[in-house]
Amino acid sequence: MTGTPQIRERSESDSDKSWYDAAPGTWLPRTTLDGAPLERIRLPDSKNRARTQIYYDALLEVCQRPTQGPVVAQLLTNMRPQALPWLRKLKESGVATMYSVSQFPTWQRKPLKRILRQRGYQRVYNAFDALVTNSEAIEGFLRSIGVTTRIEYIPNGVNLQRFHPARTDAEVQASAALREKFGIPAGHKVIVAVGAVMPRKGSDLVLQAWRRILPQLPDTHVMFVGPRADTHDPKLQQFGTGIEELVAGSGAADQVHFTGIVDDVENYLRAADVSILASSREGTPNSVLEAMATGLPCVVTPFLGISAGIGQAGEHYQLVDREPEAIAAALTGMLKSNTIRSYYGERGQRYVEDNVDQKHSLDRYAALYQEIATSAQRR
Repeated sequence: MTGTPQIRERSESDSDKSWYDAAPGTWLPRTTLDGAPLERIRLPDSKNRARTQIYYDALLEVCQRPTQGPVVAQLLTNMRPQALPWLRKLKESGVATMYSVSQFPTWQRKPLKRILRQRGYQRVYNAFDALVTNSEAIEGFLRSIGVTTRIEYIPNGVNLQRFHPARTDAEVQASAALREKFGIPAGHKVIVAVGAVMPRKGSDLVLQAWRRILPQLPDTHVMFVGPRADTHDPKLQQFGTGIEELVAGSGAADQVHFTGIVDDVENYLRAADVSILASSREGTPNSVLEAMATGLPCVVTPFLGISAGIGQAGEHYQLVDREPEAIAAALTGMLKSNTIRSYYGERGQRYVEDNVDQKHSLDRYAALYQEIATSAQRR
C-alpha cells in the first residue's frame, strides 16, 4: 500500500466478503456479538503505519457518531506510541479512553529496546484515562516504566452460560457433529489448542509434541481452533512453511484439523479430551479459563506474564516446560488416564465457577466506565 491509506465507504458489494477477501480499509458487514452491535473493518495483515492509521481513523469515526450519553472507548489492540495523536483527538471529542494491557510487550525483555522504547510507551499509556490489566505482574511492570495514570486490576471473567460441560442433548449432539465434520471417529482422542496459529502461541511446539505422542497413541488428533495467522501474515511465511512440513511429515496429516475462526468455541472444547496452551507471552488467557469451565483438563507451559488468575499449577491445571518432550509427556499421561483427566477437569471447573464468573468482572468494568465517563464529561 502506498500513499495515505483510506477507509472505503461501506457498499453492497462488500456484504458477502470475508475478512481475507476484503481489501484493507473495507468496512465488513455489521454483526452482533452476544447481542451487542459489532463494527468490523479489514486491517492490513502486517503491523505497520497503514494498519495503525486505518484502525484509529475507523475508531474515531465510530466514536464521533451522534449518540445519547457518554462514550467510552476501551482499546484491546496492541498499543503503540504512534496512536497518541488519535488518543488526543478522542479526548478532544469528549470520549473517555481506557486500554486493556493483557500482555507483556516483547521489548521489555530486551535491555536496549527497553531503553529506546520505554519513554514512548510511557507517554501513550499515560494519555489514557485508565489502564486495565488482568495480571498483577503486568501492573507491576507498568509502574516500573513510569506509568502514572490509573491502573485497575480486573481478572478475566468467563461466561458460564456458554462455557460449561454439555448439559443438554443439543449440546452433546453439537459436539458430536463437530467430530463427525472433521472425520474424527468415536474413541479417538482430541487435543485442542485455542488461539491463532502463530509462533507466540507455540503452534509448532504443539505439533512436535503431538508427533511424539503418535507412536503410543496413534488415534490422537490435534485441533487448532483459531485463525491461520501463519498463512496470512507475510512475516510468518517461514513459520507457516514449518507448520505444513510438520503436518505433512507426521504420517497422520488427516488427524490435524485447522478450524479457522469460529463462533461456538464452547462446542469445540466439549468435543476435545484435553487442552494445551504453549504460549510464550500472555496475561491471563481466557482460552485456559474457558476450557476449564467446560470441564476440560488443561496443560499449560510457563509464559511471560503468567498470573494467579488462572488458578494454581498442579491443582487446577498442569504446568510443564515449554519444549516438545515435556508437553508430549504431560499430554500422553492425561490421554491415557481417565483419573488424571478427571482430577484436573473437575478442579479446574470448580475454580472458574468459584472465582472467575464473568458477572463479577462486568460489574467492576461497568463501575469503571461510569467513573471515567463522568470525568471525561467534566473536561
